[in-house]
Amino acid sequence: MERKEQILKYAEEIEENIIQFRRLLHQHPELSMKEYETSKRIAEELRRLPGMEVYTDLAGGTGVMGVLRGKLPGKCILLRADIDALPVEEENGLEFCSVNPGCMHACGHDAHASWVLGAAMILSQMQEALPGTVKFVFQPGEEMGRGAKEMLEGDHILENPRVDMAFAAHAWPSVEAGKIAIARRYAFGCPGAFSIVIKGKGGHGSWPHLAVNPIMVAGDICTRLPRILSERIDAVEPRVISIGAIHAGVPGVGNVIPEECTMNGTIRATDMEVMKQLAAEIERVVKSCCDLSGAEYEYKSHIGMYGVENDPAMTKLCLTAARKVLGGENAYVIEKDNLGGENFSEYSRRVPAAYLYVGIRNEKLAKPFSLHSPEFMLDESVLKKAAAVFAALIFEANESADFAF
Repeated sequence: MERKEQILKYAEEIEENIIQFRRLLHQHPELSMKEYETSKRIAEELRRLPGMEVYTDLAGGTGVMGVLRGKLPGKCILLRADIDALPVEEENGLEFCSVNPGCMHACGHDAHASWVLGAAMILSQMQEALPGTVKFVFQPGEEMGRGAKEMLEGDHILENPRVDMAFAAHAWPSVEAGKIAIARRYAFGCPGAFSIVIKGKGGHGSWPHLAVNPIMVAGDICTRLPRILSERIDAVEPRVISIGAIHAGVPGVGNVIPEECTMNGTIRATDMEVMKQLAAEIERVVKSCCDLSGAEYEYKSHIGMYGVENDPAMTKLCLTAARKVLGGENAYVIEKDNLGGENFSEYSRRVPAAYLYVGIRNEKLAKPFSLHSPEFMLDESVLKKAAAVFAALIFEANESADFAF
């Protein structure tokens, strides 16, 4: 039996197991760095697999890693899944919907864990023919930017043996179910945030000339921020400034000019230097608007992770493996960069890496939705396909002359 057929056969055999496992995780979601039952269940499943070494209590308590050593010489390859849920109330009516109020797998991490576990199940049955070592990493805390650095720097998961390359995948609502896409360059961008407190002078709404209205200043800031993108940053650079919250005054009271107005927003780019420029330019606009109106301000910015940049050789590897498993028309490149944030960048900055988008869009199953939506819905037929692609990646990386290090 050819390897492709063997992988697909095993994927078919494990499908019901990983669907049920995914549903179990979905029904019992846990927030970042509190994934105690999730990690316990993952470890239990890994321990059932022949030849699997299991390491628990990583990343401060909820990280898990399985290590499978093949019988043939080869590379050490890391497959990563994030496992945390979000503080979202589920609204999709599933029979196995969350039983934890206000907590939901609205980003598909239950699926991520399930298809990496599925790859472990497939490869553990192929250990005699498996080259090298595979590390199956189940990382907590991704939604709050945690877990990755703790496992890499605290638990040293890239060592003993040293990891040669790393891969991850995300359930992607804009890609058709059954297909896999990969960004040509940036799978995720650099996320950042800023907060502004405008300090005016309160007063009566009928005497605005005796006050300094911080709401009016906030309006000026909102009007001028888009000009940063068009006039201060090179137009070829992907970049975003968004205001997500403005708060001032007492709800329902319109005749009182408040003392303060707070604003919160996000900035995104693919280049860290552009992120720093965005943060500085926003403060320049805030200062100018406040000076003009006689207001004072407090400004804070936070630039988080680097972008997840796909290594060109790893991209080629992923496409080759996915096309062999799924068919050539079912794996393709997306030319546009994505400005979402993901701390898989901690891996991709250390070793050659690539991040896949696993399509989950099925309009017969659910109307269009986005990540982090309370209506998030997964086409579970993709679980075995993603598991098979990950399994095929391991062999492709070891056998292709293009990836000889």
